[in-house]
Amino acid sequence: MNVGLIEDRLEEAAETAYSQPIPKTLGARIRFLLKQEKGVSRAEAARAVAEKIGKSQRTVERYRDDKIKTAKPETAALIEAEVKKLWQPIVKAKKFQAAVTTGGIKVDVRGKFGFTSPKGTTNDPRYRRLTRRLDAATAAALFEAKEAGASEEDLAQIVANGLRDDYFTDGGTRATSLQQVELTGIDHIRFSIT
Repeated sequence: MNVGLIEDRLEEAAETAYSQPIPKTLGARIRFLLKQEKGVSRAEAARAVAEKIGKSQRTVERYRDDKIKTAKPETAALIEAEVKKLWQPIVKAKKFQAAVTTGGIKVDVRGKFGFTSPKGTTNDPRYRRLTRRLDAATAAALFEAKEAGASEEDLAQIVANGLRDDYFTDGGTRATSLQQVELTGIDHIRFSIT
């Protein structure tokens, strides 16, 4: 399992839970960042943004005015990350709250699933790809564990428990003797808060 993969994907889901996409062009992203610097002059706002992205005030002004339309990849990534942090905070907060209280979180995962029942392991672990909605309790447990600094294995077990309840036992209507689902060897995982 990739170190930090689940944690990174949870962070990504939380950062991208907005209703409108972030601005596409470099100039629009810079103009958005400048608007976030409230109560200061244009020059002070440009200086503040320049500090955040490691560029000069003049370069920021040229980005703003669309005189420079592209940035180096590392600068563009830094600008995008700053915009994502600040984009639609109220919408993100409402979606996040809904996910952990009522709506749950969608997971798309490919990994090795193994099972344990009262008679022992039911079969050798094998790769499966599942796309399911984990309930609100599982979503809350995932985010709480992430914030508490849980290991990747612990986070994977929370996902596995959620999938056990939703998919493998179908809410208790089948495979009732299934006690444990293990999820290892994750090579793909994505979460979305909708």
